[in-house]
Amino acid sequence: MRILRLVLVFCFLFQSSCFIQAQGADLTGTWESKYSFGPIEEVMTAKIQVVGDNLLGSFSVQPSQGDRYSGIIFGTINGDSAKAYYLSERRSGGPEVAISLADCRLADENTIKGTFYYQDSDMNALPPSPFEAIRK
Repeated sequence: MRILRLVLVFCFLFQSSCFIQAQGADLTGTWESKYSFGPIEEVMTAKIQVVGDNLLGSFSVQPSQGDRYSGIIFGTINGDSAKAYYLSERRSGGPEVAISLADCRLADENTIKGTFYYQDSDMNALPPSPFEAIRK
């Protein structure tokens, strides 16, 4: 009987931990982050919604010089980690398409920290760089 109880307790704890992990990070909301590229600074505002283990949304970027640009966000959530892809079509005179990957973790309920990677259709790339986004 004691073994049966231990097995039942183990099963309950295992299922509870799986349920908690399946919940994933709640990234729903509006997030703001700032980036510096030499003399140009950019402020990105991202609006994200979570659907199951997936995230999707939109973003807009206001550079300190030049025109605002925007795009879509899509990705996945696993526990408190997320991988998000930012896809944008650039303004005339620049690369046609740009994509960024953000590999990140929810540091606390209002802060995301991680690394972003950038590549555009002209084969320009940036070295991986750290970033932080704050929930607004």
